[in-house]
Amino acid sequence: MRASGLSSLYYRFIAMSVKLAGKGSRVELISNMVSSLRGALSSSRNNLYNDHLKRIFPDRDEAWRTNLLSGYWRVHERNLFALFYLRNKVYADLEGNTSWTGREHLDNAVAKGKGVLLLVPHFGDERSLHVILGMEEYPVDVITSRYSDMPKYARECRLGIGKKWNTLHFPDENPRWMYRTLQGGRIIHYASTAYGGPGGSWITNFGVPVLVPSAPWKLWKRTGCQIILASCEQTPDMGFSLRFTPIDPPEDHTDFAETIGLATEKLASEYPSQYEWKNLLIRHRETNTIARISRIPADERELERLAERDDADPSRVLPLEEILDSLR
Repeated sequence: MRASGLSSLYYRFIAMSVKLAGKGSRVELISNMVSSLRGALSSSRNNLYNDHLKRIFPDRDEAWRTNLLSGYWRVHERNLFALFYLRNKVYADLEGNTSWTGREHLDNAVAKGKGVLLLVPHFGDERSLHVILGMEEYPVDVITSRYSDMPKYARECRLGIGKKWNTLHFPDENPRWMYRTLQGGRIIHYASTAYGGPGGSWITNFGVPVLVPSAPWKLWKRTGCQIILASCEQTPDMGFSLRFTPIDPPEDHTDFAETIGLATEKLASEYPSQYEWKNLLIRHRETNTIARISRIPADERELERLAERDDADPSRVLPLEEILDSLR
């Protein structure tokens, strides 16, 4: 069977499992069983994760890292199950198992009327964050992939829940929509740990140089919008813990990016199994590819095609100065 067929079959399996399970505790039980299998079949990727984790958490032992990765795969898999678990839910169905920390910061930011830029790192369940906000009638615009490389059914599953509760936008759209959205006092859900592209900012994150977006800084400078770091931690029995932390942005674009990067590191250190470590693997590999080819492609897919095996080697951490020199 072709990979696209397997992908659709897998999504249909999850959809049927969620429907039959019903209760959140049973949905999570099935998700956890599937995650154990996924983790066991991902030894090569686990080795990459493990080598990065040794560097980031040098005082932790192998048992701790093994437990972290087990938790990571549970989070990773549950994000897919949540697509179907939330499909026919309203907030009243989730309220008893959903907590909010710093909601007053979000409400105060919205009340100022200049728009809110929610900077959302790859942590926990980013999609359920904007879905729950939509359920609670917050006006949220979301930047998302079109998932054009996925078969139709899987693509519809990925995008359907967001279409129901939010306004979706795609990377190939004219970015002017972001200014209009903020000027209209709405909320933008923005992945702060995404690929930065040619206009991005270089920072050191988790001990490696990474290229992150500079768009958040530009949006803030032009609109005066409020900046909030937002996350959605998974909690037991398909629960959610939403957290909102206001950010006082520095004027300089690099200092701005570093401030967000440090806040992300702190979050990942507090809840390491909730962080999407795959994102670090990708950003690190992209940095090494950029240094090797001496240019920054606008299309991240081109950068992925140009990657070589050694670019993903966790021990290959280039000094930021060396990377900048390669681009001059």
